[in-house]
Amino acid sequence: MTGAPISVREIELRARAACEKIARKCLPNAVQEGPYLKAGSLGGEKGSSLVVNLQGANRGMWRDWSSDDQGDMIVLVERCMFGGDRGEAVKWLKSMLGLDDLDPDRLQQVRAESAREDAALERQAQQEAEAKKRGARALYLNGQAIGETPAARYYAARGICVDPLGHWPNALRYHPEVWNRDAGMKLPCIVAQMILPSGEHVATHRTWLGRDPRTRDWVKADGADLGVPKGSAKKVLGKSRGAFVPLRKGASRQSMGQMRSPEPLYVTEGIEDALTIAMCKPDARVIAAYSLGNLGVIEFPKAIETIILVADRDDGQREVELLERAIARQQARGHRVQLVLPPVGIKDMNAWLMAGAAA
Repeated sequence: MTGAPISVREIELRARAACEKIARKCLPNAVQEGPYLKAGSLGGEKGSSLVVNLQGANRGMWRDWSSDDQGDMIVLVERCMFGGDRGEAVKWLKSMLGLDDLDPDRLQQVRAESAREDAALERQAQQEAEAKKRGARALYLNGQAIGETPAARYYAARGICVDPLGHWPNALRYHPEVWNRDAGMKLPCIVAQMILPSGEHVATHRTWLGRDPRTRDWVKADGADLGVPKGSAKKVLGKSRGAFVPLRKGASRQSMGQMRSPEPLYVTEGIEDALTIAMCKPDARVIAAYSLGNLGVIEFPKAIETIILVADRDDGQREVELLERAIARQQARGHRVQLVLPPVGIKDMNAWLMAGAAA
């Protein structure tokens, strides 16, 4: 009916169209980088963990990569300005967007515009998702075997040796030239296949490399004086939610989707930690989940009865909450979860390996 009140969905679509204006009010210290507005968190401090999309099919959608929180403009306003009060957030948006006290003709016009935008965003989302998936696969397939490349020397500097494994995991490849927007040039890069439990390749993880200006060792690009901000040398191309980097198939040598008998699964956040575990346990099934938030949403098959979560030692409140949430989500799916941490004072398993090598 034309006379019915404007719906929350229609308000959301109008808010997404005005996302930059709204996001800047919610995050006054955010900085624009290309088609994104970036801040440290929902607290609005400077940083790059929270990303608001300003263009494309995801325009007006945001995600905090450090906590895996995400949502639309209504959720952003609700969290940043009204302490979680959705009703107040909707009321504020209606006023800001001029959607309160609409006459019947104007309301009908807004509804028609919203319906057209909704359909256009859906089409664009499907097109962009397929294009990113194709691009992610092509990037990985155009890589080469790690062999004696800078990727091997980077891993060697991290104490990682492929000898116990017999060969480098097939999910890892080296690409000599991958565009890095922060550096404004193509850089050497480790490209890693990210798959769903079904085996579908949906994203590609990138670790850009460069030379340490003092030692000339191969390191992550954010430590190589190339203009890459700290913590920005690793990024994912494609839709990584629910996907992981498969490093070892375990003693059965079967892909996860073909498993017929129960197997434990070792899970780390980062690839270096996963390789460290694989070195120590060559017959174990090992994956890198990319983040604790992502670990919580991966839907493992029932044959994965036990998940051995080899976590980083992060003592911050947010990290502890993410860890507990990820464990709870997997337990709710019927998996047993065992937690393994490095010793106090050591960040992660790869750092423990390097500390032992240096001792």
